[in-house]
Formats: sequence, C-alpha cells, structure tokens
Amino acid sequence: MYIYSVTKYNPDTRGKIDEWIDMSCIGDTYDGIVFTLEEYLRVEANYIEAIERMMDDLGVKTLTVSYLERRFHDYAYHPSSRRAFNALYPIRMRDMRKKMKTGNVLSRRHIPNILRLMLRNGLYAELEHKAEGSDEAYMFKVFIGYDYMMGVHSAVDLSSLQDELRELAIYLED
Repeated sequence: MYIYSVTKYNPDTRGKIDEWIDMSCIGDTYDGIVFTLEEYLRVEANYIEAIERMMDDLGVKTLTVSYLERRFHDYAYHPSSRRAFNALYPIRMRDMRKKMKTGNVLSRRHIPNILRLMLRNGLYAELEHKAEGSDEAYMFKVFIGYDYMMGVHSAVDLSSLQDELRELAIYLED
C-alpha cells in the first residue's frame, strides 16, 4: 500500500512562513495578505481536482463512507448574510451532511460536495474504494486531517501524478 500526504503546503517553504490552516482563518492576515473566501475556494477546488485526478488514474467510479463523524460545530465559517451562507452551503449539501451514514456509496457526482464538507470541517469521513473480487480491505482511501492535510492510501503508485498536481499547487508526498 502506498501512503501519501497531499497538501497545499509547498515543501520548500513549509514551516518557514505563516499559512492558513482551514476555513476559519478567512479574514486573517498571512505574510501581509488578507486570506479571502475567494482564495479559500480556489485552494479547495484544487484539492477536489487532485482527488478526481487520482480517481481517474485508478479508474475509481465510487467511494464508500467507511468511517464518519459529524463535527460539533456545523460550519467553520459563517458568512455575514443568509444569502452568502446559502451560496456557500447549498441546501443539497446541508441535506447530504444530515443524511450521510457509514456504508453510503458515493457516486462521482456526490464526491465533490462530501469533500467540501470534509475540507470545511463539517464532517470527518474516511472514503474508500474496494476493487471487486479483491481480498484487500480497500485499493484507495482518502481522508482529511487537521491543518488542511489530506491522507491518501492507494494500492497503486500515484507518484506519476506529482508534476500534474504540482501545477494545481498541490503536493503529493510519500
């Protein structure tokens, strides 16, 4: 099994500069620049794109929720208006959060919103794919830890994606 850390943190500058660690940091200043919702959403989209590229590389069509925790707080970031909140957390996403259970099989259409909820600290979940007929527990697994660190386990070496993911400012490290 190949075990990777997937992060936004550039290995060359990690630990040398102050960086945001999650959505609750919106509005704070890092290295003289105010961290905005727009920048957060750009990085979040890159994480989701990275997972989708890994799934494409492996031929994975679905992920199963193998572990689930709902966070004590519903949402780490609360926009000032109800309209902005609804844009950031559409009703379908909020319903998914409420209905999510261990054992749910997620299609490619639903995976991005679940990943958003995980990245936004609304859920802690482990998502897995098991190859049919395999004795292995799983062939692909993804989870989000603290400080915007994503863990990926794969039965197949994904290091060929490192350059492609670096273009998204996402770093795949073993």
